[in-house]
Amino acid sequence: MINAITSALSGLTAATKQVEQSAQSIAESPSSEQLTQDVVDIKVAETSYKANLQVLKVADELTQELLHTFDETV
Repeated sequence: MINAITSALSGLTAATKQVEQSAQSIAESPSSEQLTQDVVDIKVAETSYKANLQVLKVADELTQELLHTFDETV
């Protein structure tokens, strides 16, 4: 489960960096082709961010269930 959390956090960091890079590119480049690519990159980063957040939510739910089961046993 720790690997899932670590992976999700890494994915969140990567998605954040992608948005930062695309935003910087949009601010600096007037090219419509580049703008299109940057918008696509931001949407991909958004999807990645949402997926990684879902991994964290599921890991939390599993941890809570595990602790609940442990409490019932002990």
